[in-house]
Amino acid sequence: MAAEHDGSAVSSDTNVTPFRRLPHVRSLIAAEVCSAVGSTMAVLAVAFLSYNDSKSVIHTVLVSAAFSLPTALLGTFAGRVAAKSGHSRILLLCTLVKLVLYVVLAGLAFVDELSIPLLLAASVLLGAVAAFDYPAWMQYERDIVPTDQLDQANGSLSAYASGATFVGGIVGGVILGFTGPWALLLLNALSYVAFIGVLHNARPPERDTTPADRVGIRAVVRYVKGKPAIAIAFVQTALLGLFVAPIAQLLPAIADALSGGTNLGIVTGAVAVGAIGLAAVVGRLRKRFSRLTILYGTFVTAGLVLFLLGLFGDVLDGAPLWFVVLLALVPFGLLFSLAQAVLTAIVQTRVDPSMEGPVFAVYAIIYTLCAPVGGIFLGRFADQHDVWGSLKVAGVMVTIASIAMFVVRQRRSRVEPVAIRPQNARFGLFDGMLRGHLLNLNHDRDR
Repeated sequence: MAAEHDGSAVSSDTNVTPFRRLPHVRSLIAAEVCSAVGSTMAVLAVAFLSYNDSKSVIHTVLVSAAFSLPTALLGTFAGRVAAKSGHSRILLLCTLVKLVLYVVLAGLAFVDELSIPLLLAASVLLGAVAAFDYPAWMQYERDIVPTDQLDQANGSLSAYASGATFVGGIVGGVILGFTGPWALLLLNALSYVAFIGVLHNARPPERDTTPADRVGIRAVVRYVKGKPAIAIAFVQTALLGLFVAPIAQLLPAIADALSGGTNLGIVTGAVAVGAIGLAAVVGRLRKRFSRLTILYGTFVTAGLVLFLLGLFGDVLDGAPLWFVVLLALVPFGLLFSLAQAVLTAIVQTRVDPSMEGPVFAVYAIIYTLCAPVGGIFLGRFADQHDVWGSLKVAGVMVTIASIAMFVVRQRRSRVEPVAIRPQNARFGLFDGMLRGHLLNLNHDRDR
């Protein structure tokens, strides 16, 4: 059966086994829900610790940048390791290390010794773990889910995780007000226990993803150049990291602009509410539009939402400001998750098995490098001016870049007739391994 082209819409097939009936999937969903709740709580704790004392967005951005650096340095090596080693084994080891790290962080926070330097050091360690965790997770999902059901699987997982993120954001905000950040860090550590249990019990047959030769950055670049759909996904992932993902780092400043003690949990939950509707919305979109068309529309709409949020937030106050913030963050959560969903699906389905590890690793490097760069730019702007002006800048940049990319692609595109893979379109796409639930707010979730 011919592979589905990334520029085509999908058709339906009633003979496809529903995602939730596949082996190991229900246990994976349960573990994902537990981990998403814990990750959201960890995000709240880290955001509180890095922003609360100085009221500076830059501290939050620096913690994120410290996470990205080892991922970039170790990315290609980690990709080769993930391709040659057991996917389940690497994931199990990485999850154990993160559990221990978060227990230590919770202890330091409990005795009020978790300073910004220690947060930066912990972020570096977690980034090093992420370098191995991310490509292994992408391959592990491919081991469990057939290629023609990745869209359906990703959409379903994202919806479950986003619902858990909403709960984690609201509950975590309340716990933060009563106990402080240490309890949230400890709960996140405990959430890994469920995932470790699934990895230990579920041992799906692993595909052979060993590269024929040593694959470095240059080889990956040459390979991606020969795959136009993947190349477009890489460029738009950079755009996502530069101007959209950093909005997560602005949430503490947005919450601070809204008077009240549990605002960070509420605004985080609002983002998750939008992402919950991803599976249903994208399934309908994929019946009518290609992935690339969805991508361009999503980026332009997200840019407009950001600009309008900054525009109205700059002049409103009190209840009207609350209304505008929630009205903007809910669709923003959906749009961000949708963008990550389509980007990851393109990369997952178009790459050859022998190139999976290296390509997935470089894909992670692009995102993890661009996100802190964009965060530093937008965070510094927010510190010097205000958070609303930073949102307006992000919205304008995303909209202009998306329109420019669309125009260039239209001029260079060549129509190629392809066969369409039958697929159950009831669910749809999702954010895959970059974990669109929590909009990449999940400081520790990088699979």
